[in-house]
Amino acid sequence: MVKAAVVEISESGARIRSNYSVVPDHFYIVLGNYEYFIGATVLHRSKNEIEVEFIKEQPSRLVNILSRVPFPLATIHDLKRVLETD
Repeated sequence: MVKAAVVEISESGARIRSNYSVVPDHFYIVLGNYEYFIGATVLHRSKNEIEVEFIKEQPSRLVNILSRVPFPLATIHDLKRVLETD
């Protein structure tokens, strides 16, 4: 398991920042306390960032809420609380 920060997100993909250099080509983004899984495929790699495409397009409501979370690690423990604040 690797902790990473989502820098940009859309319904179809994201740009993710991590100090972990060996991210596999296919993986799951896990939000909350294992509450929400997003399958992802790496499209582009740079030194500390990767651009990914989601296997399945994500709901606009979820993307809008996640894009407004002020603290990047806020979704690690309780995704339900983050979703309920909207």
